[in-house]
Amino acid sequence: MKHVFVLLAAVCATLSASAQTDISLNGTWKFWVPECAESESLPADVKAEKMVEVPHTYNIMDGLEDYAGSACYSRMLPITPEMKGRQLRVHFNGVYHDAIVLVNGNKVGEHLNAGYSPFSFDITQYVDFAPEAKNEIQVMCNNAYSDHNLPWRRKFDWTNDGGIHRDVTLHVSGRWGLRYVHVTPQIDLSDSTAIANISIKLWEPSAKKANVALKITENRTGRVVCESSRSLKVGKSGTFDVSIDCGKVELWHFDNPALYTYEATLFDGKTVSDFRSEKFGFRTLKVEGDHLTLNGEPVRLPGIENMAGSNPDYGIAESHEYIEKSIRMMKDLNCTISRYHWPQDDYRYQMMDSLGMLVQEELPWWQGPQRWLGAELMANAKQQLADIVEAHYNHPSIFAWGMSNEVKENTADVVELANHVRQFDSTRIVDVVCNHMFRDLEKDPSLALDLPTWNEYIGTWHAKHRDQLPGYFDEVEKIMNGRPLLITEHGLCEPAFTGGDARRIDEMIYHIGEWKKHPFVCGYIYFCLEDYRTQMGEEGLGKDRIRRHGVCDKRLNPKASFYVLQQLMSPIDVTMVKPELGTKNEGTLANMYDVDTNNKSAVITIRVKDDIPSYTLRGYSVTYADNKGIIQTLPLPDLRPGDTHTFVLKNANTCYNFNIIRRDGSIVLKY
Repeated sequence: MKHVFVLLAAVCATLSASAQTDISLNGTWKFWVPECAESESLPADVKAEKMVEVPHTYNIMDGLEDYAGSACYSRMLPITPEMKGRQLRVHFNGVYHDAIVLVNGNKVGEHLNAGYSPFSFDITQYVDFAPEAKNEIQVMCNNAYSDHNLPWRRKFDWTNDGGIHRDVTLHVSGRWGLRYVHVTPQIDLSDSTAIANISIKLWEPSAKKANVALKITENRTGRVVCESSRSLKVGKSGTFDVSIDCGKVELWHFDNPALYTYEATLFDGKTVSDFRSEKFGFRTLKVEGDHLTLNGEPVRLPGIENMAGSNPDYGIAESHEYIEKSIRMMKDLNCTISRYHWPQDDYRYQMMDSLGMLVQEELPWWQGPQRWLGAELMANAKQQLADIVEAHYNHPSIFAWGMSNEVKENTADVVELANHVRQFDSTRIVDVVCNHMFRDLEKDPSLALDLPTWNEYIGTWHAKHRDQLPGYFDEVEKIMNGRPLLITEHGLCEPAFTGGDARRIDEMIYHIGEWKKHPFVCGYIYFCLEDYRTQMGEEGLGKDRIRRHGVCDKRLNPKASFYVLQQLMSPIDVTMVKPELGTKNEGTLANMYDVDTNNKSAVITIRVKDDIPSYTLRGYSVTYADNKGIIQTLPLPDLRPGDTHTFVLKNANTCYNFNIIRRDGSIVLKY
């Protein structure tokens, strides 16, 4: 039963709207390259001041494509006299990889050796609130390859794009400010009732009490789940915690990405001091026995990795529209699970939340340094992990935190990092991505964490022939000890391995076919969606330097392999299509049907796959245009893995064309 504490419905709605004070600092900034050792050989016109649009990377600019060094940005801040007496905080979603921030010539803070994690600085004391005052913010950044940074040196296979590459905002609040609001769902799967455990942290550590109004709304219906006002005392961890009974909720699933929104209003006496709102979801994803369970049901999941920053028109500073396009392309492929080699923009996870896709976010420790990090890089790694967990905690799409990728013999360090992450988030999987399980066996670092993983490249990077894979699987199965295995990479890596898209198709069919044979393989993440820009690229020059690994080109134009993978990842096979009153003529070579031309209907039989993918289909339907061009919709019953179902397209079109769609309208299968 829902508990309603002190209702503030009309009042809170008005206060919340007026307290939303995020001002975008995206748009036109001045940009220049300063005189320094790295820029000494650059022509003067390349270094000269220009106007650019932030988010921005200078590595898609003429003459700076391969530049690794310092660059500067500046603009005027939209300060008004009315802001005097308020707290002003500038927030960056990402500056690669060093950022030193100044306001009116005063250094307000620095964020070093961490180019993909968000950060904020309080700039209040450096601002002039006089009516005619001009307040300038300057950001000095640097993307030089470094021993002090993760990613380390040139040991990373993606672009080295520098700059203010993600959104920037100015947040204005009262005396007390909300640093974060974390929502941890506690779900009873027997009846889909849930409690929202809410943890609030303020920017001001001196605060011992917080007066907060909370509201949770179901996005799909607009139903207010609960509203309450609480006076909270700070806990031992420095947070203000409260649990709210939300009653019966709709669970988030990649096929049904049901979202909720919290609104948190912080008061200073009777005055609104700050406001924060964010979407979240109710779901569980666990390792149970030798499989993954999503909301209590075993699943085997297909997916693909998207390499952000690959389009040379944007570089790493992708627009929101292009980010959405890439996620929708993944959804079109029937992708349910993904990963990224480095932390991504918050907007990308918002799109994965709303479109329905599970994703692993990873620390950018990629192939080096090997074995251990050392004290400095360990501190860097822990800080990056703490920052991304804090920033991205509420996204239901994020199912796991990854500690490293393809680093040998680093078990001790990844265990230390995993334990560090669990201090901030005990609800998600923590793992490490490895590529030598077939050789390391029980010594493989991934066995030390929650979910064993394997970047499986048998027949290309590893082993001489792909037909060695079944034998390696026999050995791997012995060390699983009843645990699941996630295939975290596989693909054809051109130009190191030739054969073009025809070989790509052949390899994916073979390897996916082998993975399906082993029930303990809980899923796979194919590599990758697009040919990708990378500082390690063997093909192309400047901003067009790529590796040709994708089922799309670098601008997301699909190749033939895209459509083959789309069918392999579809949860449905069409097993029969025939006229409704057709009579099978078995005396003909092709077993043709004698058709009753007075009947225009078709009979269709589908089967739900029960290998990879394997999950229950709910809320699916069939749409088709009948012979008069009118769109018809047939709801499908809930279908479990292995189920078959037959339906009739009444007065079908002459080609028997139809689509099977999810509840959200996205297309699963076109026939």
